[in-house]
Amino acid sequence: MRCIHYHDLLPSPWKNGLGQTWEIASDRSDRADPAFRWRLSRARITDTCRFSCYPGVRRWLVLAAGGALELRIDQAPPQMLERIGEQLSFDGSAAVEAVPLDGPTEDFNLMLADPALDAHLLYRPLLGTMVVLREPGAVIAVHLLQGEAELQGEPATALHPADTLLIDGRQVGPGCCRLVGAGAVLIIRIFPRTLP
Repeated sequence: MRCIHYHDLLPSPWKNGLGQTWEIASDRSDRADPAFRWRLSRARITDTCRFSCYPGVRRWLVLAAGGALELRIDQAPPQMLERIGEQLSFDGSAAVEAVPLDGPTEDFNLMLADPALDAHLLYRPLLGTMVVLREPGAVIAVHLLQGEAELQGEPATALHPADTLLIDGRQVGPGCCRLVGAGAVLIIRIFPRTLP
């Protein structure tokens, strides 16, 4: 279990060079492209831009801060993310154009490159105490979207917007942790895919 503070992250260019991303965490892979099994990141969108192409990758995008964001994916009708926590999933090989409608936005991104993995993202309010359980074989991330929180422990750790708590159930660690605060979080669960 570890806390990843957003202010400690360094930006890197998008694959297509048209923007910047702040990688939160990833599971590196021996594959040449992409070089990860899964990846969590944040990005800022200040103007209309095209997303990088990631063939074979499944992507989830969540509005994390700012105003409404319109996404134009391939030839489909535009889709809108208007409220913090709203999400959209799409194929990484799709042609995607993002249009911020009310000023700059920030988005949270999950990419899955390993077909043996699946994911679930849940937005929920944080009111008081939240218990997060460790799940064997899965990775759980709690990303603070709004408000303030504290990870209980010795010592207690303060979490601010865009900070992330990462619990890797593939490693030995505590069975659960407690967050106390007020705001909203995004809970990301990455787990082995069940084949039919």
